[in-house]
Amino acid sequence: MIIFKTLSYRNFLSTGNYKTTINLIKSNNTLISGYNGAGKSTMLDALTYALFGKSFRGTKIPQLINSINNKDCVVEIEFSVGRDNYKIIRGLKPKIFEIYKNGDLLDQDAKSRDYQKILEEQILKMTYKSFCQVVILGSSNYVPFMKLSTTDRRLVVENLLDIDVFSIMNTLVRSRLQMVKEYIKDIDTKIEIAKSKIDEKQKLIDTLKKKSSDSIEGYKNEIETNNKEVSKLQEEIKELQDKIESLFNKVEDKDDVPKRLLKMEGLEQQLNNKIKNIEKNVKFYEQNDTCPSCKQDIKEHHKKSMFDDKANERKEVEDGISDLTENIKITGERMTEINEILNSIDNFEVEMNEKQTKINVALKYINTIQNKIEEVLNEGTEVQETKDELNKLIGEGKEHVERRKELVEDKHYYSIASTLLKDSGIKAKIIKHYLPIMNRLINKYLTDMDFFCQFNLDENFVETIKSRHRDEFTYNSFSEGERLRIDLSLLLAWREIARLKNSVNCNLLVLDEVFDSSLDAVGTEEFLKILTSFGNRANIFVISHKSDTMTDKFENHIVFEKKNNFSKIK
Repeated sequence: MIIFKTLSYRNFLSTGNYKTTINLIKSNNTLISGYNGAGKSTMLDALTYALFGKSFRGTKIPQLINSINNKDCVVEIEFSVGRDNYKIIRGLKPKIFEIYKNGDLLDQDAKSRDYQKILEEQILKMTYKSFCQVVILGSSNYVPFMKLSTTDRRLVVENLLDIDVFSIMNTLVRSRLQMVKEYIKDIDTKIEIAKSKIDEKQKLIDTLKKKSSDSIEGYKNEIETNNKEVSKLQEEIKELQDKIESLFNKVEDKDDVPKRLLKMEGLEQQLNNKIKNIEKNVKFYEQNDTCPSCKQDIKEHHKKSMFDDKANERKEVEDGISDLTENIKITGERMTEINEILNSIDNFEVEMNEKQTKINVALKYINTIQNKIEEVLNEGTEVQETKDELNKLIGEGKEHVERRKELVEDKHYYSIASTLLKDSGIKAKIIKHYLPIMNRLINKYLTDMDFFCQFNLDENFVETIKSRHRDEFTYNSFSEGERLRIDLSLLLAWREIARLKNSVNCNLLVLDEVFDSSLDAVGTEEFLKILTSFGNRANIFVISHKSDTMTDKFENHIVFEKKNNFSKIK
């Protein structure tokens, strides 16, 4: 059983930077009152935030920090489970999540999500939904059992009966079953591959055995034919090589002729430039009678002498140009001849390369035929090797078949286990056993609150509600006050079941504004009597506006007020 002892918080919602502490075991029943906004329902959010990291009333986590101080939001709760004492500290700005067991901090190497899982599964042994069904009944953002989906109803009851472990086991079994199915599928694939390889090897053995000496003789004939073709091509290549050699002898000057031609063309250009200089000098004396440098007159006899010299010099140069032009022509014709011979050599070399390629292809083919002959000659060895491989494949196939038999057997057992663990199996039998007890408790509490009807949940947790006159009703057909009676009865029934099973069993029960809604005076009185009957088995906290009419009915009274925008205990 979980015994919640103290709840403390500061900078949480409207609470300021001082610690508000509520003693959870001070009395069997406590009334919490105060004006709207005074902070009396803050303990609900503090409870669920400390234990589950979420707000009961649906407030977003960042909004839980006091908006004035905006830092150092901390909630602490202390409780015991058996002989072990626990303390949980959770906060924001800075973010804190610590679990202490007997004063020692639990290992925090795990992620926050895993840390929360440890808290719920190993320490509290209840989920947020279970907590809200057996510990808290609130008017704000509370989803009563009757408004839960069929799936969620089942989860709550399974948790109360401590049979949710079967769901976990079923998940594991289904996972193993699926894994086995995948293994069988993989083994079937391997068996099919083995069969295919065995057939392939057997066909190869049959093919090898069918080969004969005729095949070898045919291969030899092909080799002889290709050898003749190679010899013919080699002779043709020799003839082409001789032609090429002969042509190369005719162009021994192929490197000198271009150089000589280039030199003569350069000399020709020089002579043409010399002619131009002569013409320039002659033109100067024709156009000038005075020397531009010394300003003296140029004598006629000097001019005549210069004209005669230049005329002679011009004739010598022109004769040289004529001889040079003839040599250039002859050299150019030789250059053309050389190029034609070189083109012929190139054509012969292309032809020779083509023949050499044919020779290479023929030699490669001869090599292939020789390998085939070798394969036939080694037929006996290959057949034996293939037989060895075949026997190995057959052995592997037998191993696969045996392994498949084992997996099929495992699949059978996992299927049986899955059938037993699913909702209609063991869990259904346990639920069926407890259903009469659940229904009996629910109807007892309904009767205690003067709500006379027959309420029954079936194995699928679908309700049937009948009046004394056997008229059938639904939960939603009742008034708000009548639905509240049903919710209260279910809450008390779940707590009793949890106590009997020792699953979700704790001392704390919090009722938020239950008496402020539609519960009439008679219903309120009867419900208070029920709460009183809990005696020392529970520490009950009732949050209400009706403190003036109910103070005397409680052992302890906590009043919240708001001063300077901060909530505090008065």
